Amino acid sequence: MTAPVVEALCQAGLFRLLVPKALGGFEATPSTILDVCEELAFADGSVGWSFAQNTTVMAYSAYLAPEYARPLADARAAAGMFAPLGTAHKEPNGFRVSGSFPFGSGCGHAEFMGGAALEMHDGEMPPFVDDLPLLRAFIVPTDRTQIKSNWDVMGLRGTGSVDFDVPEQLVASGQTFSIFDTAAITGGALYGLGPVPLGTISSVAWALGVATRALHEIIEITTGGRTRMGSDPLREQQIFQRDLGLHSKALEAARLLARDAYESTVRAIAQGASKETRKQMVRETRAAASYVVHVAKAATTFAYEASGSHGIRNPSRLQRCFRDMYVGASHLVFDERNYVELAKTRLGLAPLPF
Repeated sequence: MTAPVVEALCQAGLFRLLVPKALGGFEATPSTILDVCEELAFADGSVGWSFAQNTTVMAYSAYLAPEYARPLADARAAAGMFAPLGTAHKEPNGFRVSGSFPFGSGCGHAEFMGGAALEMHDGEMPPFVDDLPLLRAFIVPTDRTQIKSNWDVMGLRGTGSVDFDVPEQLVASGQTFSIFDTAAITGGALYGLGPVPLGTISSVAWALGVATRALHEIIEITTGGRTRMGSDPLREQQIFQRDLGLHSKALEAARLLARDAYESTVRAIAQGASKETRKQMVRETRAAASYVVHVAKAATTFAYEASGSHGIRNPSRLQRCFRDMYVGASHLVFDERNYVELAKTRLGLAPLPF
């Protein structure tokens, strides 16, 4: 992000969108998170993506001990990447962590960086708990990491999603949390989703924002007179009209699905739903995330293919939507395995634990 954009978001307090109220944040509802993140992604895909990741890492202040949560919540912004690509050796005073991580989206303006690691106890991997390995997330000041400059990609070119290293260092236990733990130290039912599902809300909104912008751009292009020799103007062709209407309504339906999936899950958590019920509802949110990006990708592709030479010549906002969508849609949170795990529960089969 450019400095003026970062400053504007700071002045509005938006980097604290998901920070617990007790730590000075908004602790916004899923619907509000979806609205804000979609609007920013509509304005610019790279800004929307960086903001989505920044707000997610700021939300993780809910899982840190208060003395470490407060500095994170008060920071300008935070970034990170939470695939377990590092190691966390358990010691009496905390964990000795290290690792190398890709995709540090939004790290250029972040004051804290986070990563995740496989726990090691006495040099060995500890036994699984509930069929899951012990994965430990940690958040440290940015000046205790090494940020690289290697982001040269097809889409989301403005996210600065560079690699970063975390040199070996001791972090206090309170600076860490379990990736699979849904018990927040600060905040309400929103954080009961757990760190990973919580982070999907803003990414889902990003997909909706970029796809909505793509449809906006193709309408602008066709209204301006897009045609081919010997054909009616594109805006007057029934096949184009039919497809535009279809993708517009599909995006509206996907938006409603996302709202319902996240809101109903947080509501169930607030009402004290059982652990199994919560897990099943989280599976529903993951499948919803995959479906939303499927719909968003289809709408963006339709818009780009209908644009003709308008979409291939630079500068082109629609081309950017197309490239951004195909990069962002490859993120793990949209993996189609989410459908498979949900379907297993419908078929009476045991889903994977994560």
